Amino acid sequence: MNNEVRLGLNVPLFVASIVSIGTGTLVGMVAIWWYLAWGMPAPEWQKVSHAHAAWWSAIILIAAMVLPSLKLKDWVKKFIVYGTFLGPVLWVGVLAAYYELGGGLIWRFQAPLIGSYYEIPIMGAIAGLLEVIGFIAMSIVALSAAGINIPILSSEEAKPGKYDLVSDVTVPRKIFLLPFIIISIGVIVGFILTSLYKVQKLPIRPAALVQLHDHTALIALSALIILILVRVLGAPESLFEGMYKLMVVSLPLLVVGLVLFTMDVLPSIAWVLPAGIYYLIPVLGALYTSGLISKMNLKGYLPSIRVAAALCLFGIVFLVAQGAYIALVWDVDPEITVTYRQPEGEPYPGPYPEEYLGTAPVKNSPRGLENAHLSPGSWYHIALTWLIMLAVVGERIFKDLLKRPNLIYLFIVTIPAAPTFNMLGRYLAWAGIPNGIGALFFAGHPLKGFNIISLFILGVYLIYKLSKSGK
Repeated sequence: MNNEVRLGLNVPLFVASIVSIGTGTLVGMVAIWWYLAWGMPAPEWQKVSHAHAAWWSAIILIAAMVLPSLKLKDWVKKFIVYGTFLGPVLWVGVLAAYYELGGGLIWRFQAPLIGSYYEIPIMGAIAGLLEVIGFIAMSIVALSAAGINIPILSSEEAKPGKYDLVSDVTVPRKIFLLPFIIISIGVIVGFILTSLYKVQKLPIRPAALVQLHDHTALIALSALIILILVRVLGAPESLFEGMYKLMVVSLPLLVVGLVLFTMDVLPSIAWVLPAGIYYLIPVLGALYTSGLISKMNLKGYLPSIRVAAALCLFGIVFLVAQGAYIALVWDVDPEITVTYRQPEGEPYPGPYPEEYLGTAPVKNSPRGLENAHLSPGSWYHIALTWLIMLAVVGERIFKDLLKRPNLIYLFIVTIPAAPTFNMLGRYLAWAGIPNGIGALFFAGHPLKGFNIISLFILGVYLIYKLSKSGK
């Protein structure tokens, strides 16, 4: 058991993950409707905070599922919970103030003797500090889950608290360390980009630094999510070990490939090939959850969760392949990416083309492909983390605590449906189908909003229920 960690759910941290995704989703939906109503392109801070808060929520939910079984002192667990609430959510608010209320030069004071004005970049400093707090909190969880005990933080044994649910499902500790390292590399690159370019409103040069920041972190997190999923759904040891080895090989090579591409040493194939090795992980996950490569003996809610997970994984398989196609056809210069272009001789961030192309301003770039690759591809991963949570503690929540065992099926249906309608709407719009985007606006968005709001209510009610029952 020392080589494995038991899964469960820390309910306050679960609520924090929903607040994070809710914040990111709200910002993104406001940006979309803002453009539809007034034709205004989304400000840079909206794009950044939408993506960051949404993906942070997946990390937070994984942390929520391992936290109850970690050997950490009580004050450390409290720091993790409070720090997570402070991090991604308040960070979005401060980021908005940073860009909308004067940027880094928001506070001014006058020196009385010499009559000069001094400007303090206080908002930028606070924004950075908040995200650092969230990163530290998640780092402690990742290291403890990987079996690395820090004496000042660790306790003699794991002590689940009042708001912790614990299951009998375990996952190997070894799957956490490498994704943590790769995600940390991506986060550190992000902090560097913020410090050297964003704060000073300078163009990111080369633009491929953005990919070094996000593709490393997101692909590593994707691999971790899928490995946890197949383990929870009872994948054979041989299949699980094979997928784990694919992760161990692909992630370091991905970082090396992206560095060489960013430095303009090798073409984009240098990182697309390692990403292709990673790509086998969602492929195998999709084949397993669909029952095509292994028989499963699942009981209770798990067969339905398996079907929902298979839908999400096949969506991911399709959308990740698009990313590779974009990287090989359009995204071939480290100075230009599909989602960002530094125009020659233009001030940052440069003008949009005569016809606004959303998140893909490069001339002749495939807006539909990029939008589908990014948005529903991300949302499918969020959906998988929710399905893992339902598989781990769904029976405990809906059968034992809520006494509403069939309510779980509502989430099993709506969770994968939201990103599916998201993807459908984007493809229909790209294909020129009249009002095709309505599948996103009138089905995907409402389902997404329903899931976020209802899961938030569920989390708050569980806190109330556990506070009354004592467990």
